[in-house]
Amino acid sequence: MNQYRRIKEYHRQLSQSVLLAGMTQTEEWGKRREYAYTDEDILGMTIDNVLAPALNGFVVWVLHQALEKHIERLYFLARDGYFMYRTAREYVRAYSLPIECRYLYCSRYSVRIPAYYLDEEKALSYITLGGLDVTVKKIYQRAGMKEEQREILYKEALLPYDKNRQIPRREFGQIRDKLRKHELFMKFMRENSRRALPAYEQYLSQEGLMDKVKLALVDSGWVGSMQKELEQSLQRLGRLDSLTGFYWGLYEIPVGMDRSFYHTYFFSPEGEIREKTVFNNCLFETIFTAPHGMALGYQKYGEKIEPVLSVMQAERAEKICVMEKRFAAWQKRFFKQYPGKSFDELAKSYGQRQTFKAATKNLVLFMHHPTKEEAQVFGEMEFTDDVLEVKGNKIATGISMRQSAWYEGSTTICSKYPEFNIALCTAYKFLLYRRKKWRYMRREYIT
Repeated sequence: MNQYRRIKEYHRQLSQSVLLAGMTQTEEWGKRREYAYTDEDILGMTIDNVLAPALNGFVVWVLHQALEKHIERLYFLARDGYFMYRTAREYVRAYSLPIECRYLYCSRYSVRIPAYYLDEEKALSYITLGGLDVTVKKIYQRAGMKEEQREILYKEALLPYDKNRQIPRREFGQIRDKLRKHELFMKFMRENSRRALPAYEQYLSQEGLMDKVKLALVDSGWVGSMQKELEQSLQRLGRLDSLTGFYWGLYEIPVGMDRSFYHTYFFSPEGEIREKTVFNNCLFETIFTAPHGMALGYQKYGEKIEPVLSVMQAERAEKICVMEKRFAAWQKRFFKQYPGKSFDELAKSYGQRQTFKAATKNLVLFMHHPTKEEAQVFGEMEFTDDVLEVKGNKIATGISMRQSAWYEGSTTICSKYPEFNIALCTAYKFLLYRRKKWRYMRREYIT
C-alpha cells in the first residue's frame, strides 16, 4: 500500500470513533495523491494518526483505573514510561485529578545488581540470559564488573571466547556453571552488589516508595519482572503492601506473583493471541522511550541520590525530543477539541469499543503491515534486547526473523513479496504465542 492510501485508511479508522474523528489532520500531505513525503512527514503523520491516539487511550485508561482503585500516586518506569508520564501529567493538570505522577529512574540492571549477592543463583540466571547478540563483554557488564575487573577476567581466560564474539545460545548453561565455580568472578560480583545496595535503597526511599500512600507502577509490560523486583526491594525495606502495576500488555507474570495486582490494556497472559501476533513489543519499546540513557545505578551527590545514566547518542535523543513535541501538540489539540467533557466522560468515550478499536487497529496496521516509507523511517531507529541496553542495531535490519527485531519492517524494505513473508511470520508467531499461553496456563494451574 502506498503512503497516500495508508493515510486515507488511518483516517477512515479514526472516523469510526466519535471521540477521535475530529483529530484527523488535513495537512497538504494528507490531501494529495502525488507527494514526495519527507521523513518528517512520515514521522508526523504516524504520530498524529497512530501513536498519539494509542498512547492517550492507554494513559486515560491507567488514570481511570487508578481513580477507581483509589490509587494516590503513579510511578512511571524509565524509559518506556517516559511519554506515558508526560502525557499523564497533562491530564492530571487539565482535569485536576487527585493523582500524583512521578517518574522513576530505573532499569532491570540498576534494580538487579544490588540484589545479586542476596540470591546468587538468580543473579547467574540474569547474567547468562539469552539475547540477539550476547558476548563475553556483555556478560561481564551484566554482572556489574568494572573495566579493571573485566580486564583481569579476560586475562584469566575464564570463558573460551573472544570478548566481542557472539556466544551460541546452546552454551549459556555451560557458561553459568563456569561462572559459578570461578571464585574471583563470584567475589567481584558480590562486592559490586553489596556496594550498590545502599544508594539504591536510599533512592527508593527518597522517591517516596516507602510513603504510606496507595501507589502503583506504570510500564509497557511484557513479563512484569520489574514489579516483582521492586516489590521485593521494598519488602526488604519494610513495606508490606503488594505493588500494583498497569501495563500495555503482558505475555506472562513472574512465578509466585499474585495475578490480581497485574492489570493489562491490550493483551493479557491468558488470551488475546491474535493481538500478540500482530503486535511488536520491540518496536513499541524503540518508539516509546526517553531522550536520556538507561539507569546504570545510583550515586550520592550532596544530600541527594541521583541516577547514574548511560550516554545516549545525540542524534537519537534529538529525534525522541522531536517526537515528544509532536505528541504534546496532538494532546493540546485534543484538549481544545473536547473542552467540555469531564474526565469520567472522557474515559468512558475512550473505553468505547469503536474508539479502542480505531486506535489499536491503526497501531496494528503500522506495526504489522507498514508501508515502505514507514518501515524506512522507523526502521532506522536502534533497538537492543540486552539487559544493559547498550548500542544496538537498526530495528529493521536483515531479512530473517532471527536477525530483525521488526521483521515486518525489514521484509517490507528488502523483499519483493513482503505480504507473503509477513503471512509466514504471522503463522509462526501465532503458534509461538499459543504455545506460550498454554505453558503459562499450565504453570499457573500447577502452582
